[in-house]
Formats: sequence, C-alpha cells, structure tokens
Amino acid sequence: MADLGIKIRKERKGLGLSLKELAERVRISTMTLQRIETGKTSPSVSVLAEIAYHLRQPIDFFFQEKEPKILVVSKDKQSVFESPGMKLTVVAPLDLTGKNVLVNLGEAKEGSFIDPHVEEGHSLVYVLEGEAVIEHDGVEHHLAEGDVLYYDARYVHSVKTISKRHRFLSIFFKEGDVNRRQGGHG
Repeated sequence: MADLGIKIRKERKGLGLSLKELAERVRISTMTLQRIETGKTSPSVSVLAEIAYHLRQPIDFFFQEKEPKILVVSKDKQSVFESPGMKLTVVAPLDLTGKNVLVNLGEAKEGSFIDPHVEEGHSLVYVLEGEAVIEHDGVEHHLAEGDVLYYDARYVHSVKTISKRHRFLSIFFKEGDVNRRQGGHG
C-alpha cells in the first residue's frame, strides 16, 4: 500500500495541490488522506476513485508497476535461432519491447539466406557489416555497411548476402500477434 500512497502524493504535488485541498475535494479528512499517502491505511474503492478523478488519472494508474530504470539482458538469456546460412539473436525480449516489436541481431553467410516471402508488418534494418541485396516487390536494393533500410514486409521480399559475412540489426514491427513469429531479417 505504500506504493499507492507514494503515487497519490506525487500526483497531488505535481498538480500543486496541498494535502488539505485534495482532502476537501475528495470529502475526506486531511488526516485520512495523510494516512493513505503514508501507507498506514487503504482507501475504499469509492475514495480511490474520487482521488483518481481529482488527480486526473484513471484508477488503474495507481496499480501499474513502475517501469525499470535499467534492464540488462545477459547474453545467456537471449534467444538464438540458427540455420545453415544464418544466425539470429533476439536482443530485446518481447516483454521489453511490447508484443508487436522484435529486435534482432542477425549474422548471415554468403549466399541466399531469406527466401521470397511476405509478413504482416514493417522492418527497419541497419547493416553493421558486409553487403546484401534485398529484392522487394521485384526491385533489387544493394545494402552496405552503415545503410538503413525500412520496408513494408507485406510485399514479397527476399535477401541474399554478397559478402563473406553480413551482420545487421533488425527491428520488426508486427501487425497482429508477434508471438507466432520469432525472427527478423536484413
């Protein structure tokens, strides 16, 4: 309950309201509000609804978890998918990026590594090393180190590496449920 009180106090002060002003608006005593803010008592649902209303927040705002200030995903916790021509590492887990964004680090050997296909979404690719050719909707695009590519993946596309080694960072913005797909490309 202390977190609830801390959030109430922070929002109240952010709006420039004194303890007394908010208590009067909510129609509770200043002492009761002070006890709620210090975590010594829990408000009823109706009192919390009134507090939320006067603090211009939805009631569920007070129960949301704080976002971490920093998150480290160690190498051994990253998912890796390998095929003979490509290695893909999911560098940002779905619970970090949201259900519809995949962030991958890819490495491909020389030759074709993504056959023609379509996907429901868009991709942003940054080439870290090497060269590749993407064919998108019948048009070839040459990519080299430092190039950025953004494309609509709903059109037929394929990728071929033309250097000994090709490394890329891929961010895939999925339309719909990304949990059905674990990958990306560049």
